[in-house]
Amino acid sequence: MHEDSPPPFIVIRTPKRPDVYDRTLELVALVQRILEGASARFHLKDRLDRVVTSLVFELSRAKHGAKTTRWRHYRRAEELASDCATILDILVHQQAAALSDLEPARKLVHELLAELNALG
Repeated sequence: MHEDSPPPFIVIRTPKRPDVYDRTLELVALVQRILEGASARFHLKDRLDRVVTSLVFELSRAKHGAKTTRWRHYRRAEELASDCATILDILVHQQAAALSDLEPARKLVHELLAELNALG
């Protein structure tokens, strides 16, 4: 009698997602497009540029730093991502940039916030 039994283990392969650092670099490109066409006041545009740049630096420190201090960088990155999301929300309500430029950036920053929350 032949027995049809499954293999001793099952391998589930999921496609590899870009890490949070690479996704933040995508956010930088989206924010740059927003800043080029935004009619917001200078200080708000400057703050958004600074926040997204600082976010990349914090994630770089977390990626390449000591394991014992990574949580600190992820926590700071989460704060910066929250600031970025807030500024993007302000730009939407001020109608200071094209919604077609703002929505992809808002979606990505909220995805990053969820990932950072899990990491920190």
